[in-house]
Amino acid sequence: MVIPFALTGLTAEALAKYIDHTVLRPDHTVGDVERACEEAIGYGFAAVVASPYDVGRVVKLLAGSDVAAGGTAGVSMGHSGLKAKRAEAETCVRAGAAEIDMVINLIAAKSGKWTDVRDEIAAVRKVAEGRLLKVILECCYLTDDEKVKACETAVGAGADFVKTSTGFGPGGATSHDVALMKRTVGDAAQVKAAGGIRTYEHVVEMVQAGASRIGTSAGVAIIKDFQQRERHRGN
Repeated sequence: MVIPFALTGLTAEALAKYIDHTVLRPDHTVGDVERACEEAIGYGFAAVVASPYDVGRVVKLLAGSDVAAGGTAGVSMGHSGLKAKRAEAETCVRAGAAEIDMVINLIAAKSGKWTDVRDEIAAVRKVAEGRLLKVILECCYLTDDEKVKACETAVGAGADFVKTSTGFGPGGATSHDVALMKRTVGDAAQVKAAGGIRTYEHVVEMVQAGASRIGTSAGVAIIKDFQQRERHRGN
């Protein structure tokens, strides 16, 4: 595997900055949230992404650290509509979230109602002014043409990132989708790969394809995988 310049001479600390540590499993507990925040601070992850219910707790636990608190809107399938997504984003922002990950309206996207998709993103963008907005396409349900249109719509509505997946669908991040998304958005936005990413090798594949953030609940395992590879390399 050819490692791109950005990953040449990589340290565990630098790798951690690619990672959004997620705690969104439907059966997670408050203890899981506390553990995720402790891990994120200890490893130096970019952010902890949590549900609106958990965001206030995450903000308090991350206080004084360099780890961003992230909230969600429309997880998992994006069907809740504009008012509900706006309300979820408002909950997260009021609690102190610095980043919002929202899911597009898949019903509207699959029906070709791109104005509705845009309006929902724009509504959340307005609520999240001054904060990073990451728009989740859930690529496993979209054709390539729909992925391109979704990316164009998200960027037009003010997204900072387009994101492959929630991790709740039948498929996760692929290098094909990341590369397609990056070609579409160019320098107008960044790409976040998420869904099924559990090893350092998979992270490298996603970064090579164009991702600059990785969403995963396996951040600790990825760092340990990297560290083990580095130890073997040094022997």
